Amino acid sequence: MTIINLRCFPRLSTALGHRQWNTLTALSLHEIGQIADGADSQGADFYAVATERCSNIDLHAIRRDILMLAKEHGFPESARFRTKFDQDAAGILHKSMQILPADAASNEVWNFINVRMLPDVVIWRYGTQSPAGSWVVSDERLFHMTRTTFGRLWWRAELFGPELARKLGEDEAVQLMERPRISGYKPLATAIIERHLASSVTSNRMDLLRSAMKIFRRKLAVFSVFTMDNVQIQEFVDSVFSTAESTPRPKADLP
Repeated sequence: MTIINLRCFPRLSTALGHRQWNTLTALSLHEIGQIADGADSQGADFYAVATERCSNIDLHAIRRDILMLAKEHGFPESARFRTKFDQDAAGILHKSMQILPADAASNEVWNFINVRMLPDVVIWRYGTQSPAGSWVVSDERLFHMTRTTFGRLWWRAELFGPELARKLGEDEAVQLMERPRISGYKPLATAIIERHLASSVTSNRMDLLRSAMKIFRRKLAVFSVFTMDNVQIQEFVDSVFSTAESTPRPKADLP
């Protein structure tokens, strides 16, 4: 049996992250990339009792893999295939980082990834240029845990598995990821995504998922999935989707 040693990653406070980001935004994408190529963990904070820390070699390897993937999807000129990039990047990050999940729950880890390791890819994925020529990326894609550029992709692969994560669009993932009461329990989250992807409804599938999520929220107020085995969870999920499929949509939602 292969034993994998999970690692901890450097951390960057949000205050320091803002200052460092502000120094990058006036530079060209090429100049930002050159700075990111030399990113290392010297002087960075780590989880206080980390037994295994990633090395600078690890950081450079992750940057190389993600940058190569971005180039395959049009970086730096074109951003037409950003959703496909997200789907592929989730699995690559999950496999290459081998990060301790407790460490991945730290916003400061993803601050470091976004600002120090992969700022040029963040800009390509979410950036625009101001009239003055500086780069603009919303704070939520840099410093907010729920929508942080790379953290949200790693968590998709962790919660749903890399193969399911590759099949999810942004809106589909958001329906679950921004509802931690549901996505936080992996057997339930996985069952929901598998049922959603297997649905016979081919049109307005997102409307169906939204309706199902509303029903889950109501039912989970009185049902505990933690006492269910996998078969019972599957039956529970099937019943919710069946209800959503048989419920007429409000007229306001109709085309």
